[in-house]
Amino acid sequence: MSPEPIPLRSCQVSEPLMQLWGECCRIIEWTHPEGGSTRLAVPGSATPAQIEQQLRGHRAGLRYVANDGLAPSRGHVLLGY
Repeated sequence: MSPEPIPLRSCQVSEPLMQLWGECCRIIEWTHPEGGSTRLAVPGSATPAQIEQQLRGHRAGLRYVANDGLAPSRGHVLLGY
C-alpha cells in the first residue's frame, strides 16, 4: 500500500550548506495549503527517503503566516507587511 500524499502547496530542498562549525545541512521549506510555511534543517547527507520521513514525521508548533488575506487560525501568528 502506498503512503498517503503529503498535502503541500510547494516544497524546496536546498543544496548542501556548509556550516561554520564544519557540519553540512540542507534546508527544507514547504508551504501548506492554507498558506503558512515551515522550514526544517536536515543533515546534508540526507537521502530523499530520509527527507520524506522528516516531512511525514514533522509536527508543527507555532506557525508564522504571511498576511495574504487568509484569516489566521488558532496557533498561528500573523505577520503583517
